[in-house]
Amino acid sequence: MGDESVLQGFLKVTRRKPALTGLVVVLLVFAILYAWDARQLAPMFSNVGTGALMAAIALGVVLTYRGSGVVNFANGVVTIFVAYWYYGLRMEGKFYVPPLPNPLVLIEIPVNWFRDDGNKLDLINWPTVIDLPGDRLTTASALIVSLLLAVLLGLALHFLIFRPLRNAPVLAKVVTSVGLFVVLQEFLRLRFGELARTGVQFPLPKGKVSLPGELGAIPNNQLFLVAVVVAIAIALWALFRFTRFGLATRAAAENEKGAMLLGFSPDFLAGANWVLSTVIAGLVGILASPITNLDTITLPLLIVPALGAALLASFSSFGVTVAAGIGIAMLQGWVQYQGAQTWFPRGVLPTAGLTQALPFFVIVIAMFARGKALPVRGAVSSGKLPSATAPKHVWPLTSLAIVGTLVMLFGFSYDWRQSTINTLVGVVVALSLVVLTGFVGQISLAQMALAGTAGFFMSKYFADLPFPLAPLIGSVVAALFGAAISIPALRLRGVNLAVITLAAAVAIEQLVFKNKTFAGELGALRVDPPMIGGKDFGPNNTALRVLGLKGRDDVPPNVWFGVICLIFVVVLCLMVVNVRRSATGRQFLAVRSNERAAAASGIDVARTKILAFGLAAFIAGMGGALSGYRFGSVTPAYFGAFASLTFLAFAYLGGIASVSGAVLAGIVVPNGLNFNFLENILHIDQGYATLIGGIGLIITAVRNPEGLAGAPRLLAEQRALRRARKAALSKEKQDEEARTMGVGQ
Repeated sequence: MGDESVLQGFLKVTRRKPALTGLVVVLLVFAILYAWDARQLAPMFSNVGTGALMAAIALGVVLTYRGSGVVNFANGVVTIFVAYWYYGLRMEGKFYVPPLPNPLVLIEIPVNWFRDDGNKLDLINWPTVIDLPGDRLTTASALIVSLLLAVLLGLALHFLIFRPLRNAPVLAKVVTSVGLFVVLQEFLRLRFGELARTGVQFPLPKGKVSLPGELGAIPNNQLFLVAVVVAIAIALWALFRFTRFGLATRAAAENEKGAMLLGFSPDFLAGANWVLSTVIAGLVGILASPITNLDTITLPLLIVPALGAALLASFSSFGVTVAAGIGIAMLQGWVQYQGAQTWFPRGVLPTAGLTQALPFFVIVIAMFARGKALPVRGAVSSGKLPSATAPKHVWPLTSLAIVGTLVMLFGFSYDWRQSTINTLVGVVVALSLVVLTGFVGQISLAQMALAGTAGFFMSKYFADLPFPLAPLIGSVVAALFGAAISIPALRLRGVNLAVITLAAAVAIEQLVFKNKTFAGELGALRVDPPMIGGKDFGPNNTALRVLGLKGRDDVPPNVWFGVICLIFVVVLCLMVVNVRRSATGRQFLAVRSNERAAAASGIDVARTKILAFGLAAFIAGMGGALSGYRFGSVTPAYFGAFASLTFLAFAYLGGIASVSGAVLAGIVVPNGLNFNFLENILHIDQGYATLIGGIGLIITAVRNPEGLAGAPRLLAEQRALRRARKAALSKEKQDEEARTMGVGQ
């Protein structure tokens, strides 16, 4: 009886004072670790600076969600975006202009069509950099200018992008945030390159604080960074607890309509919180740049542990967010220490990969512990998802597409042949997103990682199997991975699911693709060309003739490999069309529309979700296998988290709810037909391909959520609506004239 009373008292304290309970648990864990081996605490304390940066990114995520209902997947890029501009001002005395292809190229091209080579029109290009007076700015001046840039960036993000999406569905907001990630990262890559920038100057404290015993030491600059982030969290807590602005933001988060009736403007509150988010992210990014250095690859992915920290804080508590961010970084330091021990299975689990994948496990635990971890904002209204209309004119359109593709393969030169094959592979991956996101409404940021599992396993274990058995079995492996990822989807949806699938993409990339035991020392596995009837149908066998036909030239890729890709695409497209028309497709759409109503009508929602994830992963796996054949190898670079984000962006741009949208997505993917057209016809460098696609995605999400495939139908609906309004006004005018004439008589 006494034990039960103690347990009940403990549970009561836990519910009433969760922060105090968490502190006690943390202290207890540290005590156990200290008693076990005090040396393992040293790498944990030495990693607090990275934790402070994670926490700052997470604070920005919490702010944008509380202010506008947007979980900003691009906040990690925003952090280094401002830091890079500080670097240019402080270290080089240059203001880097955001990169754009020459906008006057549309004038140059038609004029030059009618001019000789020696008399080409060359108009002024878009500037790349503005040299500032003098050598370079002082630290204070560069800091002020950079933070002003952060303010302008926050205002632009709110008013130009996310304000129009205020009443949009979660999918549109997530995809737009992903598009912003792509755009800002491409800005940095095009202006600053992919090499890390070191030696960033900022007067941070020097030296270190030695800890007692074997606990090591903490550099003073990292302690300063932690102090700044903690101070910011305290200031935000006070702002939201005691000021009219903070109370209004909290009220709008609960019920926007009620806040409007009380005289608060949700638009102003959202804009102010966006500015706060970008300023905090930029400030901490500048302070951290001398410690972590600057790069465009690893730092943006700090958004993954930052999202884990925000989830642990239920997207509301600033204090828990900071504690969780620093705690995740310290836990990564602990994993690194354990990875150096003799007992650790380094041949199975790469230490660096496990460290990077750790946030995935934290996010899974947080989501399952909290259930519905992301609170629902009281928005005035919610927009609808893109329409998944029934396919029409399937066979005529299929025949036209087949003929057009064969013309591109056999009738054009190698560069168009290559871009056609890239388009076909892109169509396959986009189809997987049509099934999962377009038909079932489940947001996945891991499709390219799932595609990679098929390519890697096919090369590693099924290379000796005949074609097409090897890619089919590899795709079954991808389906198993997809089914495993679907387990959290049974309890999660919307942004929560997007977060966990992004973390899963990072975990697969780090633990599978970059695992030297699995993928070899070089991190790449060879993929042998497909053999049919004893003949090599691989992309490099340009001498292959079938029925006496071959490509126009002998430059790879082999035209008949393109025909193989075309056959796969046609079969998969028809399969997805039949799924949409079938009873399974109707169940998919019912779950997308309303899970509770679907369950009430007798649909097994859990089974439907698992089936959708597995089918989508199988299709993505086919794309991964074709990609392996296309390059002759599979590498982590092509199947990482960045690639998953990019493909979701282009799938939404094409039209994520239809097969025709997947085809258009394949056309506009990087290195596809559209960007070959940009390079060869419009003479726009393909380096701008992803940037242009990201900008197009944002514009599409804001102006036309149906994507390119749905644009004609949307225009037809708008024309019909205008005609109906015009007819109603005409009838109203006629009725008014009739009443006037009746009164006159």
